[in-house]
Amino acid sequence: MTHFFEVISTKVGYSRIGRVLISKKPKIYGKTPNILIPIRNVLMHQLDFIEQFENHDFFVITKEIFLKISFIRDKFKKTGFIFTHTGKLERFQQILVENSDIFFEDNIISIIPFNIPTTIINKDFVHKEIENYINSAEKILKNNPNLNFGITIKIFDYPKLVNLYFPLIRNNENIKILNLADIFDNFSYFRNIIGLLGEIKTHLDNNIIIMASGRVIPKFYPILIYLGVDLIDSSYLMYLSGENFYDSIEYLLPIYKIKFLPCSCVACQGKLKNLLEDKYSSEKIDLLCLHNLISAFNYMKKIKQYISYEDFRAFVEKSSLDDTNVISILKVLDKSYFDLIRYETPIVQENKIVKCFGPSSYYRPDFQEFRVRTIENFEPEPWTRLIILLPCSAKKPYSESKSHKLFHKAIRKFSEFPHFQEFILTSPLGIIPRQLENIYPVNSYDISVTGEWDNEELNITVEMLVKILEKYNKDIPIICHLENGYLEIAKKATSKLEHNFIFSKIYGRTTSKESLQSLENLIKEQKDKYIVNESLPRKDFISKTWIRKFIKILDYQFGPGSGVKIISSGIVLKKNKASTQISLINSNKNEEIGVFKFKTGQISLNLKGIIQITQDPSSIKSNYIMFDGEEIMGNTLFRAGILNWSSDLIPNNHVIILDKKKKNIIAIGELLVGSNFIKNSKAGRIVKIYEKAQF
Repeated sequence: MTHFFEVISTKVGYSRIGRVLISKKPKIYGKTPNILIPIRNVLMHQLDFIEQFENHDFFVITKEIFLKISFIRDKFKKTGFIFTHTGKLERFQQILVENSDIFFEDNIISIIPFNIPTTIINKDFVHKEIENYINSAEKILKNNPNLNFGITIKIFDYPKLVNLYFPLIRNNENIKILNLADIFDNFSYFRNIIGLLGEIKTHLDNNIIIMASGRVIPKFYPILIYLGVDLIDSSYLMYLSGENFYDSIEYLLPIYKIKFLPCSCVACQGKLKNLLEDKYSSEKIDLLCLHNLISAFNYMKKIKQYISYEDFRAFVEKSSLDDTNVISILKVLDKSYFDLIRYETPIVQENKIVKCFGPSSYYRPDFQEFRVRTIENFEPEPWTRLIILLPCSAKKPYSESKSHKLFHKAIRKFSEFPHFQEFILTSPLGIIPRQLENIYPVNSYDISVTGEWDNEELNITVEMLVKILEKYNKDIPIICHLENGYLEIAKKATSKLEHNFIFSKIYGRTTSKESLQSLENLIKEQKDKYIVNESLPRKDFISKTWIRKFIKILDYQFGPGSGVKIISSGIVLKKNKASTQISLINSNKNEEIGVFKFKTGQISLNLKGIIQITQDPSSIKSNYIMFDGEEIMGNTLFRAGILNWSSDLIPNNHVIILDKKKKNIIAIGELLVGSNFIKNSKAGRIVKIYEKAQF
C-alpha cells in the first residue's frame, strides 16, 4: 500500500496536526502529533501495559520476532507499526527480504538504519559516512519501489551536512518518514537544531513525517512539537527505567529519592510504591517502565489538548521556564526565523486567552505579525486633528474597562472627538490604534499590568510608536495621558520625532478626578491648534465608532484602502441576537457583504464584498491563489489544483481564488496552511472554501 501523511491544520510555530493512513480497508488513520510506544518482551508480559495501550495509534518495533507474532496483530488491529533495526544495514536488508509479505501489509513501515561509527574523526569522515548511507539507502529504495520507508538522518554535530540527504529524499517518493536520530540528544546545540529544521521546512516536501528518536525525554516534547516534529520515539524511557530513573515530566528523579509518588497511574498505585527501596528488583524496573511510558503518553495527550484548543505557544513557553536551552530556541526562532515562521503560524486563535510570560512572549510570531501589519497597513485618517496616547488595561477590549470608560467620558465631552486619534500603549504588542482593539491578538492577550517595563518592552513599543506617528503631520498635537513606564515610552519617542508632545498632569493615578480634569483641559487647549484641510470631502461616518473600526480592520486584513472601498458604498451594521457577530450590509442594495466575528476579530467578506475591494482581478497582488481551472467542485481546495499563489499567505487568513487566467474571482476561503507549505508540498488540503461564484 501507499502510506501517506496529510497535514490537517498548522498551528503556532512549525507545529501542526496531521493524520497517517494506517489501513486502506477499512480506512484507519493515526493522528499526529503523537508518541511511539515501544513493543518489548518486558512490556508484553504485563497485562496492564496491553490494557493501557491497546488503542494507541503508533508502536515501534526493534525485534524481528514481533513482526511475526500474530497476537500483536490481533490485539493491536487499529495501530500503525514502525520497525527500527538497531543492527547492521546488511542484516536489515535480509530482514526486509525474509519478511517482504509482512512489510507489504497496511500498517507497518520500516526505517532504514544508519550504521553508527564507533569513532567520529572529523567532518570529512562524517561526510563519507553519510554518503555511504545514502548510496546504500538508494539501492534499498530502488529495489523496493512498492514499499514505503523512513530514512535515518544523522548529522554528528555538523548541521549543514543535512543537505546531503535532500537529493535522496526528493528523488524517492517512497520515503515517508525522516527519522532525526541524534539531533535532539543535546539541546545546548540549539542553533544547529533550529537551522536544520529550517532547512527541512524550506527545501523538502512538508507532507513528510518528521520523527524524533534518540535520547529524548518527555520534558522536551512541547518544544519538539513546536519545531514541527510529528512522531516521537519514547524508547529511551526504557533505558532510563533500567537506570532506575522515574519521570515526573519536569525532572528525571532517581527512584531511591522518591518518598511520595506524584502519579496515579496503575503502576504507581499498584506494587511500585512498595518496591521503591529494593535495589535489585526486576519487578520494580518493569513497573518503572510502565509508569514512564504512561507518564509520557498522558503528557502527549495534554500537548494535543493545547495544540487543538488552547494557546499552545503559551504552553511551550511555560514548559521552557526551567531550561535555558529551550528558552534560547524560542528566542532565536522568533527573531532570526520570523520571515519563515510567520507563514507557518495562523493569524488568529479563536476564543483563546493568550498568556504572556515575559521576555519569551515578546517576539512570538503572531505578536510580531500584528506589529508588522499594523505598521504597514494602518494609515492616518485625513481628518485627524489631535492624537491622544493612553495606557492599556487588563480587560479586553479596552473600551469595556473601567479606566477607558473614564477616558472616554472625558474625551467625548468634546463634539470634535471623532477627529481625535487614540493610541493605547501596551506590552508586548506595542501600539494599538483604538480602531484595532477588537482584533486578534489585541482582544485575547493577558499580561501582568504593573506599569513597570523592562528595556526590551520599552524598545519594542518606542520603535512601533515612532513608526506610527511618523505617518502623521508633525503639527498635530500629541497628548500623553500616561504614567510610569508608559510615560517613559512617550519621552523616549520625543527624542526621535519632531512632533509636539504635551503631557497631562497625573495626580496619583491616570483615572483620578484631578488627572482626568488635566486631560480635559489639555484637549480643550489643543483641539484647535491643528487645522484640518477644509477641502477634504465630508465623511458622514466619522462619528460612527464601529464604521471607523471596520475601515481599519479591513485595511489590516486586506491592505490600505480596502476599508474605504467597502464603506464608500454605504454600510449599515446589524448585530445578531447573541451579540457574537456584526453583519455589514450594503445599504444601497440591501445585501450582506461581510460579517465581523467577535471570536476571531476578523471580517469575513463574501464575494460581493471582495469584488468591491478589487474590481479588476488581474490587479490583485496579495492574498490570492490561482486555480488550475475555471470552477471549483466541493468545499476544499487541494494542492494539486493550485497553479500559482502570492507569497504572503498565512494560515487562517482569508484568500481570494482566481481562475487560471486571473480574469475572474471564482471563490473565497480560509487558508489551512501558508505559502511555505504550498511551495514545499505536492499534496494536501490548502483552503477551506466558504463561498463560490455562481456562473
